Amino acid sequence: ASQHNGGSLFMTTYALLFKCGLMQKFKLDEQTVINWISVIEAGYHGNPYHNSMHAADVLHVCHFILTKGGLIKKLQMRDEDTFAALFAAAIHDFDHPGINNSFHVRAQTYLATLYNDRSVLENRHASAVFELMKLPKFNILGGLTEDQRRDIRDTIIEMVLATDMGLHGKFVGQWKRRIGENHNLEKKDDMRLALAMALKMADISNCGRPHDIYMRWGAKISDEFYMQGDREKNFGLSISPFMDRSQPGVSKS
Repeated sequence: ASQHNGGSLFMTTYALLFKCGLMQKFKLDEQTVINWISVIEAGYHGNPYHNSMHAADVLHVCHFILTKGGLIKKLQMRDEDTFAALFAAAIHDFDHPGINNSFHVRAQTYLATLYNDRSVLENRHASAVFELMKLPKFNILGGLTEDQRRDIRDTIIEMVLATDMGLHGKFVGQWKRRIGENHNLEKKDDMRLALAMALKMADISNCGRPHDIYMRWGAKISDEFYMQGDREKNFGLSISPFMDRSQPGVSKS
């Protein structure tokens, strides 16, 4: 759970674009891809937990779920769907400031006002990336058709917004109801729900790792929580659960 020289997100994203045949399928310009991955990695802050290595970790697990986990086959996914899923995993915490949505809303930050207190960070992650892509040198989707771009963008946004833990119960409930009906998930809305669940699973997959790796990730999220608690205290706000460094503890949930 450490990267001394960085680069994990760049290497993982670059490798998977080739491994999944997406560079060839969509005839992606290699220099544009390099520019895009580089600016995405650079846009992750040096937070203890929500950094580019976390993004690489989530991307790796998401790819595992799609391939070894059989989701591509189960959903009869097209290349556009696979591209969108890997894209979403790579950017899902882009520009994360190391504080959560609750802090933004309680402190009434600029982003909270901009996004009307709704999925503040998740909206920021997606919108900031697509804003960057207005520059041709970062527009990895520039060579696709308009329909392909719209389809991929819609899937990405739906997946990234689903990572808001404030909506976790809503998404889990929706998923349980849907698979309680049948397991035919090839319709677009069902596929996007399944992909959202895959990204959510990858996003909180640390607890499924070997114990030593899990504990190292746990220490990193604790550090980030305590840093938020310090900021809450400085703002005169009540300190959120698990974020008071004077009362350290590890969540059992």
